[in-house]
Amino acid sequence: MDIGFKEIVIGVLVLLVLLFYGVKSKYMLSNKVAAKNLEAFLKANYGTDLKYTDLYRFFNTATMNPNCFKAVINKVENPKVEMYLTFDASEIATQKDVKSMYPDGLSFHEEYIQKQEVVASQAIISDKMKPLGVSLDWDYELVTLTFDKSYAEAEVLEKEHYFIDLFSKEDTDKFGYYHSFKLELNFLDNAFPNLIHYVAQEDGVWLLKDIKLKEDAANFNETRDAIKVKIEHYLAKLDSKLMLHNYYSTFVNKADFSRVIYVEYTQNKRTAKEVKEAEKGVYVSPINGYVVVYWNLDKKLAQHINFVPISDHLTLEEILENEVTNLI
Repeated sequence: MDIGFKEIVIGVLVLLVLLFYGVKSKYMLSNKVAAKNLEAFLKANYGTDLKYTDLYRFFNTATMNPNCFKAVINKVENPKVEMYLTFDASEIATQKDVKSMYPDGLSFHEEYIQKQEVVASQAIISDKMKPLGVSLDWDYELVTLTFDKSYAEAEVLEKEHYFIDLFSKEDTDKFGYYHSFKLELNFLDNAFPNLIHYVAQEDGVWLLKDIKLKEDAANFNETRDAIKVKIEHYLAKLDSKLMLHNYYSTFVNKADFSRVIYVEYTQNKRTAKEVKEAEKGVYVSPINGYVVVYWNLDKKLAQHINFVPISDHLTLEEILENEVTNLI
């Protein structure tokens, strides 16, 4: 009887499964053993100072090690001191330190020392901001500034500049933000919407850049829905074939947070048949323009609305740069 291709494939798969379980039973340590070995490493080198969470096997084509695991390590007295440790569970119990997976990376102990320095620096900055009525929360590529009193826009920007001045005096590379990060601005009195202020390093100097509405804030959807109603009504009158493409961005006036420039791509409405036909061929972007709205958050009305056709692709940032020049 001839053996067909299907039978060969099934046979290979069965062999691979058997091989996997054979290797697993002989060489792969269980999560329980990995946890025990990690605990031994932490206790031997750090006593009761550190604890671990989120332990899981980290086996992939890069490591090719079935006993490679990953865990989050925190300092017990200050959980903000947090590291991610990738280790070999078969070796960790007797190690004094763990090398980085990357050639130029810090070892685990070096990272632990640096992280403590960073957290200490962040605490000093936070303490200096508190008398100004601003509390800080530090996260990956994001620092949240919460304002506990009512401040005018100029006062908010003044406090942000003071924060940037404090931040710039530190060895900012250690913070992990490198050349850019974001400030989230929260206002407890709800005088202003939640905002995102972008920060970038230019020629070694940290600068406050554009401000945008925080898109995952609770009040953003209400604002966007109100803007979309105005846009769709406008497009229906202008051209019944035009519709929004669902890619958008915003720009907030630094002198008046209630004034927002909103831009969103447009495309022509297509039937289901036209969509299927387009999917069969080479992809062509359906974007044919954008709508720009100058929106007043306080009055909840559009002070300017316009459709701009485009033939060459422009990013939303390029569009905003052009429109800001025209409208502000």
